[in-house]
Amino acid sequence: LSALTVIVPAFLIYSQPDFGTALVLFATWVGMVFLAGVRWRHMLLLGIVGIIAAPLLWFNLQGYMRDRVATFLFPDQDPSGASYNVTQALISIGSGGWWGKGLRHGTQSQLHFLRVRHTDFIFSVLAEELGFVGSMLVLGLFAFLILRLLRIAVLARDGCGRLIAAGTATMLLTQAFINLAMNANLLPVTGLPLPLVSYGGSSLMTTLLALGMVQSVVMRHRSGRSALL
Repeated sequence: LSALTVIVPAFLIYSQPDFGTALVLFATWVGMVFLAGVRWRHMLLLGIVGIIAAPLLWFNLQGYMRDRVATFLFPDQDPSGASYNVTQALISIGSGGWWGKGLRHGTQSQLHFLRVRHTDFIFSVLAEELGFVGSMLVLGLFAFLILRLLRIAVLARDGCGRLIAAGTATMLLTQAFINLAMNANLLPVTGLPLPLVSYGGSSLMTTLLALGMVQSVVMRHRSGRSALL
């Protein structure tokens, strides 16, 4: 029954077309269902259904989506076209070195060799200008935030609060992982922003609303503890 509440909006989002956001929505649902205590055999059955449906999904993808997968698998086929921005992103990440070139001193980003540098490929800009140390700091902040969300899920007084916190953690983890892997050419390019970092009002508002709901779970836990004391 919970799958029905996800399939409808996911299908509408995919039809825009926006496969990346639909994937994050579905991954968040899977994480919440798993943490809700669904039996392992049901999760296994879900995975088998996904494997069977994969060929059908592939042939129903938009043309540019299949091109992105092909570009990921065979990047040398079109280095100046479809693979251009991924190549520039890798150059940006590699040229940052340990400490980076300094804020607003990155050549790939400031000279506009790297496209969509303010949204999808913002991490490449950070890696070039802040270097390995700055990149690890950003990753550390994400890890800290997600671990805190999971701790809140453990401390939640009820199942609803636990699922809110765990679902928010799953959403941020999925979105950040896909964006970072895309920048490092470990996954095909998709239009997912880096949460709390990329430019974009709707993504920021959604993330802040989710974190605000998690904060309400914390406040309820603290008020309940104070009443017990």
